[in-house]
Amino acid sequence: MRNQTKKLLSLVAAATMLTSALAFSACGDYKLDEALSLPETEATVNSNGGFAVEKDGFVYFINGAEDYTASNKYGDVVKGSLMRIATEDLNAGNYDKADVVVPMLVGSQNFNTGIYIYGDYVYYATPTTGKNLQGVVENSWIDFKCAKLDGSETMKDYFFRLSSNSANFRFVEIENEDKTKTVYCLYEEGGMLKSYNTETKETYVLAKGAGTYYFDQKDPTNPNVYYTMGVTYDVDSAKASTAAYNQIYTVRADAKATVNAKEASYTVENGKTYDFDKEYLTQVNEDAKKAANENKTDYTATYDFNDYTTYPYVNLGTLVVDGIGSNYEAMVAESAKIPYNNSTETNAELQGYKYTITRYENGGVYYTRGDGAKLYYYNSAEDTNATAKEVNANKNADVVALNTTNASASALFAYDSKTGEHEYIYLSGNDVYRATTVNGEDVEEVRILTNASGKTLWKTEGEYLYYYGSGSTLDGNSTSGNQLSRVKYTGEEENYHNLLINEEYKPVTLKYVDFASSWYKPEMIGNTLLFANAQSVGSTSYNYIYATAISSNADIKANNEAFEKVYEYFNDELTMDVKNAATYLFRTYKRDVEDKDQKFFVDYAEVQNLYKEANKEEISWLSVFEEDVVALLKNKTYIVESDLIHLLGAVNEADEEEMRESWKSYLPYPVEEEEEGGLPVWAIVLIVVGSVLVAAAGVTVPLVILHQKKLKKEEEEKIVNAYKREKIDTTDDKSIDVYADDTAEEAPKSENE
Repeated sequence: MRNQTKKLLSLVAAATMLTSALAFSACGDYKLDEALSLPETEATVNSNGGFAVEKDGFVYFINGAEDYTASNKYGDVVKGSLMRIATEDLNAGNYDKADVVVPMLVGSQNFNTGIYIYGDYVYYATPTTGKNLQGVVENSWIDFKCAKLDGSETMKDYFFRLSSNSANFRFVEIENEDKTKTVYCLYEEGGMLKSYNTETKETYVLAKGAGTYYFDQKDPTNPNVYYTMGVTYDVDSAKASTAAYNQIYTVRADAKATVNAKEASYTVENGKTYDFDKEYLTQVNEDAKKAANENKTDYTATYDFNDYTTYPYVNLGTLVVDGIGSNYEAMVAESAKIPYNNSTETNAELQGYKYTITRYENGGVYYTRGDGAKLYYYNSAEDTNATAKEVNANKNADVVALNTTNASASALFAYDSKTGEHEYIYLSGNDVYRATTVNGEDVEEVRILTNASGKTLWKTEGEYLYYYGSGSTLDGNSTSGNQLSRVKYTGEEENYHNLLINEEYKPVTLKYVDFASSWYKPEMIGNTLLFANAQSVGSTSYNYIYATAISSNADIKANNEAFEKVYEYFNDELTMDVKNAATYLFRTYKRDVEDKDQKFFVDYAEVQNLYKEANKEEISWLSVFEEDVVALLKNKTYIVESDLIHLLGAVNEADEEEMRESWKSYLPYPVEEEEEGGLPVWAIVLIVVGSVLVAAAGVTVPLVILHQKKLKKEEEEKIVNAYKREKIDTTDDKSIDVYADDTAEEAPKSENE
């Protein structure tokens, strides 16, 4: 009976897990009250896979870095939601024109993959809103969904669900033979590479046991993945042996397999057939069943002949490079070579090659192998001699570098298929170099940057190398996140000489940009940089999306100088009170919004009004602030922060209020003066008077006591009246004890009250 109960629970658990892998509905359960416009074009999508994507004249972006534990109720989410702004408005600086498309949390905790747009839909991951048996939201899980770009359709349920919110995934699109297109989600789970078809709702395991799967680092929409697979001869027998070499495979998201349960085999579509010894596998199942019965434990078959993913070797990929060595020649000559090796040829290396993939980008795979520390590059699409002869691909691979000391995982790589030149940019010590090679020989090596210690190379775009690191803001404080810099990297050696360096090749830092270090990297949309602003308000960084126009180095330097001019004026010309108020105005004032419409932050005019209401005399700092600072900033004698970096999306109410309170600390509000020492003034007076009159008539002390009782009574009446003003209705509130002692201490509240 106990075993039967366990089996039933196992079936329920299995059904639950199966349900998590299936789609519950098509897009269309949630919708905006009023759908947005949706142009009917086939415009090219720009920047797919990040936090901002451009399509059909609009830029769609995740509105800031929200914690995955925040509420994910549709309609309530502002921070972390999906918004959009017309590209025309973005370029024109009309940053207040953004609209919400999906008012839910968009994105996972894997900040190397974000939103994907195909057709009229955006595909994304979101923290699950499902609850466990204790009623707790399992927001460390993620759901995969889609929504229409006009907000008229958003999935209420999901395609499938994963338990890790940092899982590696990509949404990709493949054109079918009939010219239609299908969107797949490639993802990793439990050491397996899987692919989910968003139309058929089918999930295929593409590979199992590879360890690391390499997605295209530069093109998140690439449906191909590279990985290495070990080789175990006689894997379906008691005499299995592991080879010293391995192999490199690639697989596409639409790979499929057909199972032949009768023969214990599966065939990859347009690929290999993997046969296994059914008699041996059946015996393994029988042994496992016998052991379970003896130990009175549950039995689950090791091999399910209808499910290829349970077979000893699972791989739907295509062999790219084979590491087989000459000592395996006897095995290759026999049937044992099946299903691993395509050719009877072997490598000259006795033990073969053990490959380690470095990256997949620029159309090919970069890897090292056991014959040394050289870095190789191989692109099967360019190798016309490698058909069904993957062993020979070793001979046709390019040598990118003679060692990986500099050509390491942190370097940036480029490849010119026309010239056969490989280029990589690397940081060595404090300096950054650009190396150009042909077959591993250095054609040119140029030092393009000095004093770069502590920096991280990000990417090359156009003629510029972008890099980042911690720095200091123009007001002298450390950055909360990272500062972005760039340098033109395409010059000749003489362009970077310390004495002869051209202004065009000097590095520049965007000192007014401080982007979140633990979120997505900034996005370039045309000449506009979008980033999660890590600049703090008080002690908190809210990480909303900001935009800044970025063009020439000269413009960036001019912007830096304009900021420096402001802080020089603040530091040299203003007292501390005036400087604090001026800093507040500089950080919050928007030229495109009238003073009366400032809703996010407390207006400096509030301070002036408070002083007037309190009947205070004229305050010198306030006069200077109004007459000098405000005039200079409003009349553009000095810039304000929003002239260069500007909030792009919307701020939620909770953050608005927190920011408002933080900004108040910059403004010296009037407060009532209080005596030190803790005793009220009247008490001190009574004590003094009482001590003076202690020798007087006997009626004096009673008068003092009577006066004290009168004051106490007045205080008690105030409390009673205040209680009456609350007008508490206890008619239907059973939690209120109307007979409780008024003097009883109030019970402490829980965190949720």
